Amino acid sequence: MQISHVSTSPHRVWRFVDSGPQPGATNMALDMAMTQMVAEKKAPPTLRLYGWFPPAISLGYHQSENDVDVNRCRLDNIDVVLRPTGGRAILHANELTYAVSIPPSSPFFHQDIQSVYEIISRCLVTSLKQLGIDVDFERVKKTPKDFSRGELSTLCYASSVQNEICLGRRKLVGSAQRRIQGSVLQHGSILIGDEHLSITNYLTAPNEAWRDRVRQYMQKNTISLNQVSDSAVAYETLANTLFVGFQKELEVELQRGDISETEWRRAKQLEKKFSILANL
Repeated sequence: MQISHVSTSPHRVWRFVDSGPQPGATNMALDMAMTQMVAEKKAPPTLRLYGWFPPAISLGYHQSENDVDVNRCRLDNIDVVLRPTGGRAILHANELTYAVSIPPSSPFFHQDIQSVYEIISRCLVTSLKQLGIDVDFERVKKTPKDFSRGELSTLCYASSVQNEICLGRRKLVGSAQRRIQGSVLQHGSILIGDEHLSITNYLTAPNEAWRDRVRQYMQKNTISLNQVSDSAVAYETLANTLFVGFQKELEVELQRGDISETEWRRAKQLEKKFSILANL
């Protein structure tokens, strides 16, 4: 695909990092560390892609670990971590997660969180359409009708659809954003397969009938790339598509790079902050 000519000014050069699969606490600590470095002008605006190994449930920063059965998670080698952002519980398995860090000096920075959210969402939509998947950025709130108020408050992918990337009103990408030292951190999960539905096995639930209802709701209101693609989507294919899509939509130059030694050191110091199982 032809990429339009882009400016090489400092604000138009971004770092692109593909970290591959990492432990959950490492992923969250790296997102925090790189955003701190971007805020301190020690790293350029960054798009980082990564996976999760072992699979992990991440909770929003203010969410309680009591929402999940941590003992069952341990038995099944499912990690449990906190995110530096808000939101609700997600099971990360067969997916690609993106993280974007933008400093206040960037032309893409806005004080309004929703404005930044829409800019990044346009990049994701442009990327996914290259795979022949006609996704939309959904701005209309869809209220669950099958559950009483608060019953779905634990789950990201069972929550109301509002300002999310969808296909036929079914959520494909779940994202969250936070300002760290004045800079933006936005990260989100792009579902490749349906493994996220298994989160219902690990919830603190009133009964099995409730688990079944939640799983059915999630099946009805979420969708994965492998459900709609003519062929199985590999992580590497999706990563390359995002590289092209962000460049095209933002008209920036993405330069492939790595997480610096300083960022790794900071992340190692932060890991315990985000690991729930290690602290229980």
